[in-house]
Amino acid sequence: MKQHSKWLLILLILLLAFGLRLSALTEIPPGLTHDEANHGREAIGILRGFYLFIFPLNYGSEPLYSYTVAGMMRLLGQTLFALRFVNVLFSVATIGITFLWVRRRFDTTTALVTAVLLTVSFWPLASARQALRAGMLPFFMGTAVWFFWLLLDHVAAQKSQVDRRRWWLAAAFGVCVAITLHIYLAARVAWLVFPLFMVYLAWQQRSTFRRSWLPVLLGLLLAALLVTPLFVYLQQNPYALTRLSMLDGPLENLRSGNLLPLWQNATVALLAFIWPGYGDQFLAYNIPGRPVFDAVTAVFFVLGFLVCVWRWQRPSYAFVLLWFGVGILPSLITGPTANTTRNLAALAPVFVLPGIGFGTAVHWLKTRWPQQPTWLPGAAAAVWLLFAGGVAAFDYFVTWAQSPDVRGAYQVNTVQMLAYLDGIDPAEPVVLSTVYPGPAHDPSLGLVLAGDAGSWRWVDARQALVAPGGQNSTVLIPASTPPHPLFAPWLQPRETVSLRPDDLDPSFTDFALDASQLNAWVGETAVANFNNALTLHYAEWLNPVAPGATAELLLVWHVTNPENVGPIVPPAFTTDVVMFTQLLDVSGVSFAQRDALDAPSWDWQAGDLLTQIHPITIPAETAPGSYQAIVGIYDRLSGDRLPVLVDGEVVGDFTAVPQLEIGQ
Repeated sequence: MKQHSKWLLILLILLLAFGLRLSALTEIPPGLTHDEANHGREAIGILRGFYLFIFPLNYGSEPLYSYTVAGMMRLLGQTLFALRFVNVLFSVATIGITFLWVRRRFDTTTALVTAVLLTVSFWPLASARQALRAGMLPFFMGTAVWFFWLLLDHVAAQKSQVDRRRWWLAAAFGVCVAITLHIYLAARVAWLVFPLFMVYLAWQQRSTFRRSWLPVLLGLLLAALLVTPLFVYLQQNPYALTRLSMLDGPLENLRSGNLLPLWQNATVALLAFIWPGYGDQFLAYNIPGRPVFDAVTAVFFVLGFLVCVWRWQRPSYAFVLLWFGVGILPSLITGPTANTTRNLAALAPVFVLPGIGFGTAVHWLKTRWPQQPTWLPGAAAAVWLLFAGGVAAFDYFVTWAQSPDVRGAYQVNTVQMLAYLDGIDPAEPVVLSTVYPGPAHDPSLGLVLAGDAGSWRWVDARQALVAPGGQNSTVLIPASTPPHPLFAPWLQPRETVSLRPDDLDPSFTDFALDASQLNAWVGETAVANFNNALTLHYAEWLNPVAPGATAELLLVWHVTNPENVGPIVPPAFTTDVVMFTQLLDVSGVSFAQRDALDAPSWDWQAGDLLTQIHPITIPAETAPGSYQAIVGIYDRLSGDRLPVLVDGEVVGDFTAVPQLEIGQ
């Protein structure tokens, strides 16, 4: 292939990759997952001066992606497009760096096939369009590999030990390794490919090892130095990265000598590449069970893997095997679920392998059939890659993107409620009901998609309702959180917006909230004052109840000073309190309890009126009679209760409410 034709082809491939990743970027995926929205929330916080080394949302997030998104938002605005565009750029750059490395270590045909597969296949396409920090990992892993091999080639070609270029290459290699560790958890094992390959060189190519071990070691030591602050921070702030707990079970089995779960996880994780039904089951990232490769590509993948095993004494082939094995180690330990993110350090070698398989097949055919037309290998590659790309594009843009389950996972109903609010611009306060009203969930969607909305409150209307400032309000309630029957007289429906009939959450309704009843209750003398933060004004058991049934307690509160509600706690750095209701037996011991708060404290403002209904299941063995009930509030993280004040003095940490009558 002529030199200019080669570069023209890779340019066209990169343009195709950019187009596929950019097309309908804000519509597919069809909404936002909470993980994506929280990354956007982190980036917006950075732009507002809220700097962290590790972000505790999403069970702990390494910092580089959110800071990069913040930079993109500075350029393009605080939009969903800016949030997702970061990984589009890094995905295209990954294809470029992978092409350069494969061409240098193998040949142009293998490099071009690999680049096309990375462009059109489901996994790299999907990961490029998701606003997840792991999407940056393949590029920086690829650059670390690139500089590592430049270093090996340079020291092998130089006779003198005194040259500056090797040390610059070692430094670039070390910096890239350090960057990977600031992106995603899987990088904590991915870097092992480099010392393992040095062990391989010490075994197979001692002269290369003797020349290269010192600069490679210095590069790794530089990486260790650069990531030391990260690990010191985590040591001092263990709450910041809790996702490591997912490894507790598999590692405990390993320590106890029980290898069966590990073997089962590894077997299923390997089958996820080629066998239908074994692919990633996490529908937010994949069609559940869909393998990484279609049937044809799977054949070339297996062939490429076998070729690498057969040629293991050649360093390039051995390195691909090591890169693949180390890169997929997280899913070998934990199983295939969510492996489309955990395996991203191995994205490049996964698609190098079918390229090697195809190149080997072409070479074998040429030796057996030397008179074959010169155009035949290219035509065969074109047919195969068009088939693979067509299958992947249909699976992603049609089957996956239009799935009701996927639309549910990407919170389409909440996204549409936010768009509806943007269209009507209500003059009165707004209350949004969702299944996930906590600060680290649906409100993050609101911040990313709609910006600041100081008058909004978030609730789950199945058990709670808020009147911001005690005012009449607009309340949007989706089908997934139908309002409690008690609230029906206060809510006047104005408009129902239907989404798709097959959606899991197919509609939402715009209600007008009449707050007069809540104001009437709050006009009564307070039952209790909790830390001058909020006062309880009304408590009532809603229904007679028998043993084995569910009693419901209505509580009506008035927020006086939300700053006194509780401490500011991670991961969202807001207050996070819980209300409890307990039923006590004759000896004062709790025998039934409900802990919940469906109008979360994080967005309370002074003057808000809120109702919380506590359904409590009465044990079937409970004897009929009257039972004392108490309520209180505690901080979710520490368990510390809010004190009850009378004339400024602490008199306890709970208050009594009307007794519950349990009948026959």
